[in-house]
Amino acid sequence: MDHSFNKCAKGCVCILAIFILLLFATNITYGQTAAFGTITGRVVDPKGASVPDATVTAKNTETGIVRTTKTTSDGLYRFENLPPDVYDVAVESSAFTKAEANHLKLQVGEQRDVNFTLAIAGQRLSVVVTSELPLVETTRTDTSTVIDDKSVADLPTTTAFNISGTAGVNGISNDYAGLAATAPGVKYDFTSVSADLLSPGAVNNRGILVNVDGGDISDQVVSTRDALGATLEEVKEFQVITNNYNAEYGQAGSVILNVVTKSGTNGFHGDAHGYFRGRNLTASTFFYNQTPQAQFGRAPFFKHEGGFTAGGPFVKDKSFWFVSYETAHQASPLTLTPPSGSITVQQPTDELLWSAKWDHQLSSKHHLTVRYNTSAPTGASSARLRKARRARTCAAGPTLCRSCTTTT
Repeated sequence: MDHSFNKCAKGCVCILAIFILLLFATNITYGQTAAFGTITGRVVDPKGASVPDATVTAKNTETGIVRTTKTTSDGLYRFENLPPDVYDVAVESSAFTKAEANHLKLQVGEQRDVNFTLAIAGQRLSVVVTSELPLVETTRTDTSTVIDDKSVADLPTTTAFNISGTAGVNGISNDYAGLAATAPGVKYDFTSVSADLLSPGAVNNRGILVNVDGGDISDQVVSTRDALGATLEEVKEFQVITNNYNAEYGQAGSVILNVVTKSGTNGFHGDAHGYFRGRNLTASTFFYNQTPQAQFGRAPFFKHEGGFTAGGPFVKDKSFWFVSYETAHQASPLTLTPPSGSITVQQPTDELLWSAKWDHQLSSKHHLTVRYNTSAPTGASSARLRKARRARTCAAGPTLCRSCTTTT
């Protein structure tokens, strides 16, 4: 009995050790700036001398989560790995009046310098510091542009471009990456080589890196995404880096997209959305105009995309949830040109994209984020995909064909 108990206890300890190891490994992976920002600065007295050991706090105005640190002997402080959001920063020290810098908007990949000059206690009740977005960020060397939350919400985008004219590089859903073309020098490849984003001066899409919430979703073999990684409505903002990357982006050689998805806050929030396109917005091809169907108007086409997002708190100021759900349905025309004459058929495609995200503040220095995302064809599209896979497998020989038949 004791032997069994000891064996069970050792097993539990091993599992706990593995969990802690994975937790630290995840923390190290997310330690890069791909999903975070930094607030740093210096605290001085009225004569410009450093104020050591002052207490500096940074409070997220949306979630209520507070980070605290102390100034060094040189009066310096630094908050790293802060989620992009709006923050209130305050400084307190004995013999000095409290100073505050409120409503600081921190963007992904950004380092904000917020310096404080404290007044002698009794002269003022408080010192309010205002901080505008800098025209030039002197602390970074990369060439980058941030597509902020307002741009993501307002600017139009559509399916990822594809040279075949049907489904995009990653399906038929609206693609946030199209907004990267608003960054200086970034464009799509229309040369029929890759049909993907190109950085300034690039000739192909090799070396593109896409990080979603700090995680690399790029395929290292074909150098593009295997899936969108997030719906357009789920994306909060993203950074487009085109040159002079930091060493943390060791796998990149072209455009880098650092995407941050939305999270839950202390208040419930959500939205419902729908996008609709019909044949009246699609031009007919030359070969379609040679078919008998052309006399009835433009080639048959439709695209219907809709869904919702929602988020809120599990525990106020501590634990939050966020979910996203979206479906897309499209039927695009395909014109075939057999010897008997041109004929146009429809290619229906159905997709489902959903994700769930959980943020939890473990301590004043540790934050845990868990996110699950999936995108897959549904309905008739899924059945056709399975049928095509079976056909390809069965074409390899009778043995594989029998295996295929028994497992599907």
